[in-house]
Amino acid sequence: MGRSVRYLSFLLLWVAGCAAGSPSGYISRADHPYDRTIYASYEKAAGALIYVLKKGGWTVSEANPSIYERDERYENNGYQNLLIMARARKSFLNVLIHSINNTCEVQIRYESQKWLLRPFISTRNDKLVQAIWDSLEAELK
Repeated sequence: MGRSVRYLSFLLLWVAGCAAGSPSGYISRADHPYDRTIYASYEKAAGALIYVLKKGGWTVSEANPSIYERDERYENNGYQNLLIMARARKSFLNVLIHSINNTCEVQIRYESQKWLLRPFISTRNDKLVQAIWDSLEAELK
């Protein structure tokens, strides 16, 4: 009896842990974000990024980044800001756009969760992010 209860408890904890993730889709400040400056209007850059992500199979939602973090660019000083949260299977992307005039500072944060015996979180995927940058540049031309 005691052995089966321990086994059942372990199984329930493991299943609960597998269900854990980032329910909101927000990735806090990453150790190694991907940054790039895009010379395009806010509307054009945001629209192109959303299009590229959806075309790549990502489920996309938008939010105001000031809900999740503090930054001087969120203090009504002329910047337009957008947080795009994207999810595909166990991978998450956050794309932050800070725009003033026709210059957009774009930051991509990546997180992937893999389970072996315990959770493993990866914050780098250079190939994926480079493919997003390349698609974005092609879309903006």
